[in-house]
Amino acid sequence: MKSINILSLVQAKASMDDKLFDDLVSFHKIGINDGEMEDLKQLVETVWGMLENPIHLNNFFVGYTIPQIGKEFDLLRFSDNLVVNIELKRESTEEKIKKQLLRNKYYLSYLERNIYSVTFVSTTGDFFILNEDDELKESSVEELIAVLHAQKSLEIRDLDQEFDPSDYLVSPFNSTDKFINESYFLTNQQENIKSQILKELGKNKTSFISLVGSAGTGKTLLAYDIVKEYMDANSALIIHCGQLNAGHAALIKEGWDIIPIKNIKSRNIVDYDAVFIDEAQRIYKRQYDEIIDDVKAANMNCVFSYDQLQTLSNAESKANIHGEISNLKGLISHKLSEKIRTNKEISNFIKCLFDKNRHIEFTYSGDIDFEYFNKMDDAREYTSSLRRGDWEVVRFTPSQYNTEHHKKYSDCNCQTSHEIIGQEFDNVVIVLDKFFYYNDSDSLDYKAYAYYNPVKMLFQNITRTRKKLKLIIIDNEEILGRCMKILG
Repeated sequence: MKSINILSLVQAKASMDDKLFDDLVSFHKIGINDGEMEDLKQLVETVWGMLENPIHLNNFFVGYTIPQIGKEFDLLRFSDNLVVNIELKRESTEEKIKKQLLRNKYYLSYLERNIYSVTFVSTTGDFFILNEDDELKESSVEELIAVLHAQKSLEIRDLDQEFDPSDYLVSPFNSTDKFINESYFLTNQQENIKSQILKELGKNKTSFISLVGSAGTGKTLLAYDIVKEYMDANSALIIHCGQLNAGHAALIKEGWDIIPIKNIKSRNIVDYDAVFIDEAQRIYKRQYDEIIDDVKAANMNCVFSYDQLQTLSNAESKANIHGEISNLKGLISHKLSEKIRTNKEISNFIKCLFDKNRHIEFTYSGDIDFEYFNKMDDAREYTSSLRRGDWEVVRFTPSQYNTEHHKKYSDCNCQTSHEIIGQEFDNVVIVLDKFFYYNDSDSLDYKAYAYYNPVKMLFQNITRTRKKLKLIIIDNEEILGRCMKILG
């Protein structure tokens, strides 16, 4: 997206034919409609008479949207220590204006600059800002002009680089304090689904609801946010189909009722208004059937939250719980489609790693790295050293009964595939040993025995990555060559 002088933009709209103006807007990747252009015209006319030079209206980004998040700003302009944000409204209420400015402040705060965020109401000519106590106050055109005069605006070539989408996805498990204190916002898609699910939960009848989302869509945050609001007036039980983590423990201390699926007999689910099944793709068929029967008998609500791709064993895949849920009579299904957490570079790399036929062109920025060792002891020592730094080394879950090859190079102090379900980490280390290979279909496969499926565990582990991924390759030239080809 290119910045533009907004006086120039307004004059272009007034003098150009529609086709040429549309080309100009497209060239700058500006997101603005005719109504918003009229509001912008009113703003420019309000401030232009008191400005000394058109330079003070230079370097504005118009209609910028944070990648993957969907958060849009009407006008943004940057200097080294200040970001100016102007929101345009034809008309609005003070409550809505305050809500938007608070949300803007949250998203812009990650830029580590001072923030001047103001709303201009075009029909009245009024200006509103937040004071230091986050209270909405009337402002003036003189104050805005003073800010624009003083700001030494920057020309920013790639505004997307200023924002990191992963900053805005708070995990209930890895950022539990932020989650408890509600220091986060949902995307528009998440907000819409939340509103629909809460409305459905409010009906006095048996309801089966599914919330489906792949890695990086914010499914876990949304599911737990829904529970948090639902618990304001209702009782809820969360059944987690896996091992509880530290985030679960913190929520339990806050009064949440959360149990692992193995402890399902410790609760009578009919005592609750609703039961939420988290990571439902991993539930056993007999457990699933019992819950369905209890929900129907009690005329209550049941929400299944899951990602059908995140199974860890062949038995889980064969159980096809996704199919069972999908065939429930009267099921109300919701699907998250917008990626939030996923680093696009890492996402594209994962697709190409698991499928040798995939070829996706992307710019390699260094978020993915790999190291090659032909000696297992050296690889194990190296990964252990990384664990003591800023890296989360994730190992495959070993069998309780048999010795498996991957156990030989794994650090037993690291979390397993089962322990990290639903979690996310900034920097992740994954080990690929000599038994990973590409089968006749050019799909990634594994040719040694393991109780849990190593390819499925690899997918679970690698999709926990938010920012940086490091692969440790042990004595596997085929995988090394594939990685170099993907990133080369």
